[in-house]
Amino acid sequence: MTPYSVIVRRRGIPALEVRLLVRASSKPAAGELAATLAERRHGGLFEPRRVRRALVHAEAVFDAA
Repeated sequence: MTPYSVIVRRRGIPALEVRLLVRASSKPAAGELAATLAERRHGGLFEPRRVRRALVHAEAVFDAA
């Protein structure tokens, strides 16, 4: 599992951008996971805008698994 920094954006009005740090096996999986987490927390329909590999310390990453 690799840490990714993901920016997701809510469609519609009001638009909202959220940055999340997630661990996933691939970039597409990280985008889907971040969108799902944002939808649960903020409501609405989110889509991944930017997915980048994150360089973080292992202690800073929350692993839900």
